[in-house]
Formats: sequence, C-alpha cells, structure tokens
Amino acid sequence: MNNTARHDRYSTLSITLHWLTLVLMAAIYISIELHESLPRGHALRRPMEDWHIYLGVCLLPIALFRAVTILRAKIPAIVPQPPTWQMRITKLMKVYLYVLMIGAPLIGWIMVNAEGHVVSLWGLALPSLVSESESLAGLASEAHEVLGMSGYFFIAIHAFAALYHHYLVKDNTLKRMLP
Repeated sequence: MNNTARHDRYSTLSITLHWLTLVLMAAIYISIELHESLPRGHALRRPMEDWHIYLGVCLLPIALFRAVTILRAKIPAIVPQPPTWQMRITKLMKVYLYVLMIGAPLIGWIMVNAEGHVVSLWGLALPSLVSESESLAGLASEAHEVLGMSGYFFIAIHAFAALYHHYLVKDNTLKRMLP
C-alpha cells in the first residue's frame, strides 16, 4: 500500500488504517460493554475483559504508526475550505483522538501491571511497564475510565462532523477518507 495521497483523497494506507482503527475501537468498546453487562461469575465475563486488553494492545502500535504516517502524509484539502475556527477545532479533535488511541492502551497496560498482573497477548507475556502499586493502579484505573468514557463522546462528534460535512455542507471531508 502506498502512502501518497491523490490530490483529492487520503492515501490508500491512511484510509486503510483509519477504517481498521474504527473496527478495532468498536470491538474494544463492545468487549468492555459486554464484560460490564455480564454478571460476576459468568463464563464469558473474563474472556470479554481479555479481549478488551488484547484489542487495546493491538491498537497501540497501529495508533503509533498512524501518528507517524499522518505527520509525513500530504493531507488533501477540504473543498470548499471550512472557516478557520472549524479547522482549529478539527486539529484539536484529531490530537485528542490520538491521545485516546495511544493513551488509553498505555494507561490500561500500566493499570494491569500496577495491579500485579502481566499483560499478555495470546500467551506472549509483554514486559511490565511499572511495578505493583495499589495507588498507581487506582490512579491509572480512573484515568483509563475517563479516557474511555470521553471516547464515546469524541468518536461520536468525529462521526457526526463527517456526516454533517457530507450531507449538509456537501464538501469533500468524508469523501477524502472513503475507500
């Protein structure tokens, strides 16, 4: 896959990573919601938590790779160009989404380690980022939950903005990211 954008669209690599990230994040949220909805002791409760962790660990390198590629990529212009204030909000939104995609998995990993557990990815033990610490585990848990809960809001706003631009403003915002 190349990372060169046509004049009017993102590169194939950027588009693929964007939609892969969407699917991955949806699965992360679905797995934790299923975990939370199941009663303690249910046979699927622990596997849902495990999948939440596995998927979060998988999101981390993808998000880091996306962050690097987006810094090097040519961003296709929005036509017609939105007002400057909207472009500033867009940049802040993108920064926050990267904070979410990178920060939530890292903080989750720290939380699991601080609780005295090892994060493993399908049987492969990953290195511990921190030592066991009850206070750090509590702090990381709170931070992870705040990021996760804010993700519902910011992801919804991101999707709403794309649809708003597509259907009401009728610019090429969404078309630039469609396969």
